[in-house]
Amino acid sequence: MATVIKNERGAALIVALVVLTLLTIIGLAATNTSILETMISSTERSRAEAFYAAEAGIEHLRRNFKSIFITNNNAHLAAGEDPDWDFVLNGSQVGVDAATDMSFEGGARWITGGTLGTDYQYDVTVWNNDDGGSAIDDNDSIIYMRATAHVPDGGTASIEISLFGGASGGNALAGYGAQEGAGSGKNYNSNDINRITDFSAQIN
Repeated sequence: MATVIKNERGAALIVALVVLTLLTIIGLAATNTSILETMISSTERSRAEAFYAAEAGIEHLRRNFKSIFITNNNAHLAAGEDPDWDFVLNGSQVGVDAATDMSFEGGARWITGGTLGTDYQYDVTVWNNDDGGSAIDDNDSIIYMRATAHVPDGGTASIEISLFGGASGGNALAGYGAQEGAGSGKNYNSNDINRITDFSAQIN
């Protein structure tokens, strides 16, 4: 006849349940970590895409301004005056409302719903800095520009820059005057032994 020395009935089941519980906890933790890393990666990608779209918005408007900046400042440049960005701020351009304040919220919206591909959109706003002028009167050739981009999964990004407009060389634009004067530099303050004195027609 067998004698039970120690009652251990059910111990194996309890140990198995404890082990299974621990393995379940470890598995859930690993799954949560994996999901979190995936979400972080997706968010980072979305943020980068939005940043690139905002950069595209900045470059889009800068490129457009290059062509109209000179056109709208010909008189200033010809007179040797500093150019300004009034034409950007005062609502004189078709489809652009005038700025109402020297802030982003009161700026002139130049691009609304600009697209990069089919899924990315950006808006670009410009406004005057605090230069002693008004919201539509630029006094120092500097304005602010901000692009805000939106991507399909809800990501957004904004880029803000200051933009300076000026003429290289710092001199007024003038016509060609190479033979003006009679000096070696064809000016009025240097000497030339073969200076031009007869300006009559040279071709018969």
